[in-house]
Amino acid sequence: MASHDGHGHHEDTGAFDFAEAAPRFRERADAEADRYRRLAEQLSSPSDRVAADIGCGAASMAFALAAALPKARIAAVDAEPTMLDLVRERAAATGLEVRAAQASVDDREALAEAVGEPADLLWAGHVIHHAADPQAALDNLAGLLAPGGRLAISEGGTAPQFLPWHVGVGRPGLELRLIEAGSRRLENERIAHGATPLAYGWNLALERAGLTDVRTVNELVATPAPLEGPDLDNALKTLGNKVGWFEHHLSEEDRTAWAALLDENGPDWLGHRRDLHHLGIDTIFIAAKP
Repeated sequence: MASHDGHGHHEDTGAFDFAEAAPRFRERADAEADRYRRLAEQLSSPSDRVAADIGCGAASMAFALAAALPKARIAAVDAEPTMLDLVRERAAATGLEVRAAQASVDDREALAEAVGEPADLLWAGHVIHHAADPQAALDNLAGLLAPGGRLAISEGGTAPQFLPWHVGVGRPGLELRLIEAGSRRLENERIAHGATPLAYGWNLALERAGLTDVRTVNELVATPAPLEGPDLDNALKTLGNKVGWFEHHLSEEDRTAWAALLDENGPDWLGHRRDLHHLGIDTIFIAAKP
């Protein structure tokens, strides 16, 4: 279990190597620090005393909440020990009070122990859809809230897109097929683990968990072409990671096209192009315990 700042995926051919990926988690967390700082300010209240980042990965939200709520008790919760080691390293480097705790979103008792006491705010970023039973996971989290406490989950939205429809290498629609490959890989992961699919929207799932006042916030990212500097670097790394994660669900033709586009020493390298953009929507659902 690892959050949106690292996406806790498992490969079709074996377990995801969190130790190998830890530097990428840390790098992405640093790049998105401003975004999480802004989100923490929007989601938190000065009266909050207990908050947790569930499926924390590199714990971007936990550290943002620690900065926004210096008097609050902040927990960073993840099932992966490597991620918790990363949390402890970041806590030592920043001086912020963030407690690392191990628990899976599927384990009600471990979650309760990790959070410690009824929470005023729980954040779960792109982790609930990996649960064995997403509705049960939301029920678990809802049960950890204090009266009036809020649960915020980042789920849904649209996958980020960076490329024109046709890049002159391979068939048109290359990036759309990459997104579809990710969907098929996630479905295979669900089947392999015997997970229960969520057959309705996240707003209804939150209501079924006994929460009220459900609201939605859509965060739009719309950076026009040409991408340059850190924006271009982010696009190239994001696409490279996705191709690596989803390659088993790509055709040989598409794998060949991506290899050419991601080859820094080749004539078709995406880093040379001036028509890359960044367009995506991240959806956050927020609900409260009566």
